Amino acid sequence: MARRNTRRQQSSGKPAWVWFVLGNFVGGFAVFIFLLSDLKTEKAKVVASAKPAPQAQAPADAKPKFDFYKLLEESEVKVAPPKNQQVRVRDSNADSKPAEKEEAQPELVYILQAASFRDKDEAERLRAQLMLANLDVKVESASDSRGTWHRVLVGPYTNRSKVAKAQSILAEHRLMPLVLKRPAQG
Repeated sequence: MARRNTRRQQSSGKPAWVWFVLGNFVGGFAVFIFLLSDLKTEKAKVVASAKPAPQAQAPADAKPKFDFYKLLEESEVKVAPPKNQQVRVRDSNADSKPAEKEEAQPELVYILQAASFRDKDEAERLRAQLMLANLDVKVESASDSRGTWHRVLVGPYTNRSKVAKAQSILAEHRLMPLVLKRPAQG
């Protein structure tokens, strides 16, 4: 019996991975050369367009003309100032103090609304706690369509720094107050 030769004959050529790497290298080099020539043509176009044509140059004395100044003047709306507002005018002597109109704005005070309750006893209990924290507190009742509410008000304060200090005290009592502006009562 004759035995068959089960061994494969090995080719004397290169392995497949060598051909793969060589093909990628040659392809990459071809793409590089193509992009390099494309960059040269783009650079030539940019240089050619950068050189201004002698007819296209504008004279140095010509300035651009803008029409929006006239359009804005035509569309301006005059509004009269409110009657109860301060008008600040700068003095030409470089004084930085604003001049007030003869009708001065009414003085405003700040009041903090700490909370509001339907039950008057709860409002009085909170008022007592806040008075112990050395705050000027009062309870004010107000009625609306939903019934009577008892608001716990702190203040009045004439400047924002005192309001900020009162807000920090209320924050220690886990309250987030509303800041209300009201005209000062004579």
